Parts: sequence; structure tokens; C-alpha cells
Amino acid sequence: MSQAGLRALFQSLGAHLPIRGGEALVAEGEESHSLYLLDAGRIAAIDQSGENAGRVLAVHRPGAIIGGAEMLSGARHPATLTSLRDSALRVLTRASLEPILLDQPMILAELARMCLAPMREPTAAPARKASILGFVAVCESVAMRAMVVALAEGLRTGGAAVTVLGAESDGPSAEALSRLEAEHDFVLMAAERGDEAFTQYCGRQIDRLVLAGSAHSPLPEGPLTFAAAAIRRHRLLDFILIQPAGIERPTNSSRWLTAAPFARVFQMRAGDGRDLERLARVFAGRSIGLALSGGGARAYAHIGVLRALEEMGVTPDFLTGTSMGAVIAAGVAMGWGQDELDRRIRETFVDSSPLSDIAFPLVAMTHGREVEERLETHFGETMISDLWRPFACVSTDLTTGDAFTHRSGLLRGALRASISLPGLLPPVVIDGHVHVDGALVANLPVDLLREQHDGRNIAVDVAEMSGLTPAELELKPGGLRWITSGAFLKGPPIVSVLIRSATLPAVRSAHEHRPDPLEIAINPQLDAVQLQDWKAYDLAVEAGYRAAMAQAERLMAAKG
Repeated sequence: MSQAGLRALFQSLGAHLPIRGGEALVAEGEESHSLYLLDAGRIAAIDQSGENAGRVLAVHRPGAIIGGAEMLSGARHPATLTSLRDSALRVLTRASLEPILLDQPMILAELARMCLAPMREPTAAPARKASILGFVAVCESVAMRAMVVALAEGLRTGGAAVTVLGAESDGPSAEALSRLEAEHDFVLMAAERGDEAFTQYCGRQIDRLVLAGSAHSPLPEGPLTFAAAAIRRHRLLDFILIQPAGIERPTNSSRWLTAAPFARVFQMRAGDGRDLERLARVFAGRSIGLALSGGGARAYAHIGVLRALEEMGVTPDFLTGTSMGAVIAAGVAMGWGQDELDRRIRETFVDSSPLSDIAFPLVAMTHGREVEERLETHFGETMISDLWRPFACVSTDLTTGDAFTHRSGLLRGALRASISLPGLLPPVVIDGHVHVDGALVANLPVDLLREQHDGRNIAVDVAEMSGLTPAELELKPGGLRWITSGAFLKGPPIVSVLIRSATLPAVRSAHEHRPDPLEIAINPQLDAVQLQDWKAYDLAVEAGYRAAMAQAERLMAAKG
């Protein structure tokens, strides 16, 4: 008997079983009593025990036969089977199936073949694309349907087939929704504030839940129960914060972070077509992430890379960085254009040294006050949640020995932690933990981008170098001329030793990881720029520009 014949058996003899989104079909450790055919919806196998508790092991889609291995072996279910959406199944119990298996042994052979197939074939990565998105307004001032209709047009511009459902649809059945999903790339559900029944329906059906609120509206009263159910199943919750049209910088974002554990926060100016285009790229899986490494003065090359990207029309949607790379990535996330970014980096690092407040080296060679003042001048009291684009940077938590990802809080505080090179700048204490430069553990944090989106990533590594030479340990020029010539502003040779010592472990670690085919690696040739050559700005910028332009074909293809 073929798979088609087995499914026909379900259709003729199987009992119909509807199950609402969020409900468990079977519990981990439960005895196997039935075989299931999924007609519509999604069923996930979720590990509920041990260190991996809550991890999704597999997602079953319509047409899948579930429970065959347990039925054949008599084993208990190794994971909890949970409905991610309202689902419809057909069930054959062990009692009803055993006489058929005795009479038609080919059914048993087909079941065995289906169970063994995944063991013989390489494990494929699960589909990541979210095809059903639920958009829910959490305040009265957000016109959710109008926004979703505009977003649908943006998705269609990219070639996707899209349909939009609202409260007027009266919540299609699991079977009807499955047919809509089969006919479209995306099904967008739009629930206005007050559409309580449709909001609850959305919470049970979607692959990803997206809440939208106004920057200046009060927070909703009470817990967002419909969001909590979706989070338990998917752990995928986004928030769109609508800012007034024409505003220079987002405001009032941090208070919304207390409403729910959002995975991503997107800022959007009211009625701004460019922001809608960006959201369309993100949800369509066509977004671009940019990771910038640390590397002392060599990080100036990032400015050249950004200049090349701007000329190509490649706009990063997600930004991460470490150390000096974090500072430059933060400038982009602030919304600084190329000219403003160039001016601010020159003022901060090139025109005068931020490391001139030399200290008696009890904790570090400098007091760090110069760096703190310059970060305050350029980033002020901006919170990470008030950046135009999602941003994260990395520091090293010496209290735990782990990498620490800064996704919220005061931006300049996070940057100060990320650039606190041990021995050069004093550590930063955050919530009782001691933080230093992130280069020790994650100098090129491209993995943070992979967690945030499904698009292409650009990784710019300026720490790659042959290593220190004995000549770099010499004081040049020697004696008093080192001071009178101004060469002391670069710092003594120990600065290069400290920077190279900090970045070397992360560089070696990066070589041990297999590159992601969705990543574009840019490695500027910076042999002529040393780690503490703070005056070698133009040389490093040009090297970054050339390295990016050498990848122009791939970069242009990445933007779609």
C-alpha cells in the first residue's frame, strides 16, 4: 500500500478530531494509543524536560502522519505534541488499526518505511518562513487594517501572493485557513483594538504575532492574555511602535518593553512609506543584517563599507557590533547619514585622542572619563529601544565569563561596556556584574543577526591580521620625541598588545565555525593600518570601501 492508500484509509475509517491552537494532543511520556493524519493546521513536537525544555523538535504540516514510530515500537511519546494553530486531524486508534494490519500487512510495511525515512535521510532545517502573521492593535489610535493593507501591497511588490483577513471574515475554520495558506505566500490577519473575538482567534492561528501601539498612547490595562498564549507556543512576538510623522528620533519606547517579552521592536513613522517597505522586507525574509567587528583603529574601515553600501542602495535593517564596531553600528541605528557618521567619528577618535586621561594603572591605564564624555556628546540619553533600527552590541561579563548581549537600556552605557578593553579602559559595572570589551568572546556577533531575521547577513571583520611583530613593541619615535611629536596620543605599545590579545580568541573561534551560505563576508585589507593608528582614518576607510565594492555583485543581489 502506498502513502496515498494509507491516507485514504484515514479518510474512510479515521475519526475527525478538531483541536484548538495551544492545546496538547499528547503529553511527553504518554503511552501511544493512536495514529494521526494532520488535515489542517500545525502540530509541534516540543521537548518538555531537561536543559532543552521548551525547544521545538519538529513541526508537522498538513498531510503528515504522526505517531507511527511510537505505534510500531510500543514506545511512549518522547515529546509533547501541541497544536500551534486550530488544527484538524483524523485518528486511527490502536484497537481499530490492529485488525487491519493483520489483514493487510502492506500497511504495516508502509508505516515502517515512513518511520525509517527520516533516519536514512539528512536532517533538513525546518522551514522558518512565517506565512500567517497576526497584527493586533493595542491602542485605539492605531488603524491596524489600513496599515496591514499597505504592508500587503509592499509584500506584493516583492512578488508575494498575499491575502488580508479582518474581523469581517468571522474566523475561517482550520481547513479553510489551510486552503488560504496553500494559495498564498502570506495570510495577514488584522485585528483592531476592540475586536476581541478576532484577536483571540488570531492568537491561536498565527506563525508570528505582531502588536502595534502608538508612542504616546497609554499602555493597555492588564496582561495581554492573547499574546501570552502565542508566546508559549511560538516565542515569536514583535512590536511596531508608531511614532509621529516627521519626528527626528523615536521616544517613549522603553515603557512598552514592560508590556510583553518582545523578540523585536520596530520603529515606524506614521504614514512613512519607507518604514513600511522595511517591514515588508523583514516579514518577507528579504531583510539585510550588518555585523561590524572590533579591531581598534582598523574599525574605521567600517565607514568605507557603509559608504559603498549606500552607493549600492543596500540598507541594513538589523545592526550588531562589538567594541569600535558597536559604536559605528549604533551611529547607523541612530539614523546618522554617511556625512554625519564621518564627521562624528572623526571628532571622537581622529581629531583628538579619547585615551588621553592617563591614570595610575590600578584598574586600567586611563580613567575612561574622556571616552564617557564623548559617548555622551554623541549619543546623549538615547535608549537602545529608541533607535530607528533594531540594534544589539556585545560585552564580556567577567562575573559569569559569558558574552552579554545589550538589546535594551541606555545606549551609551552599552557602548561603554562593549569598548572597555581590559587594561586600557576601566570595566563597567551593570547590575552587579563587571563588563569589559566584547571582543574577548564575540568580536563579530553575526549570530545575533541570525536570531533576529531570516534574510541575508553582511559580516565585516577588521580584526583579521597576521599578528603583532617585534617592531610594533618598540616606542616610536624613541625617548622624549615620543611625547613631543604627539605620538603618545596613540598610546604606548602595550595598547596594541592589549587589543590584539583581546581579539585573538574571538578571531580563532570564528575560524572554527562553518560560514553560513546566507552571509556575505567582507575582510578589508588593512595590513598598513595598525590597531592603534588612530590617525590612519582615510587609509582604513578606503580599504573598507574597496573591500565592499569587490563584493558588489553579491551585495546587489542580496537587496533583491
